[in-house]
Amino acid sequence: MNIMLVSVTERTREIGVRKAVGAKPVTIKYQFLFESIMIGQLGGIFGIILGILIGNGVSSMLRSSFVVPWFWVLTGIIVCFIVGVASGYAPAVKAANVDPIEALRYE
Repeated sequence: MNIMLVSVTERTREIGVRKAVGAKPVTIKYQFLFESIMIGQLGGIFGIILGILIGNGVSSMLRSSFVVPWFWVLTGIIVCFIVGVASGYAPAVKAANVDPIEALRYE
């Protein structure tokens, strides 16, 4: 959530230009929400890949078989999606409610 709040603050001028050109608040909200979900999903995918690699390494050291826990992989992806939506909603609403005149004057 902190990353997305910083992103909104750093891109205030861009948001102002988009709103001045005619972008609707819903469009801006969806942009930031999509970015938040993508960041969460990428983190989840990298975590799953790292977990599978570590699991393979440990199972080869123990000379046992490794089984991919597909239920937990799917659960991890769903949890990352929920976290992305939950942590991106407030910054997305903040970005959508920026006044275009104040945003263009920012910095």
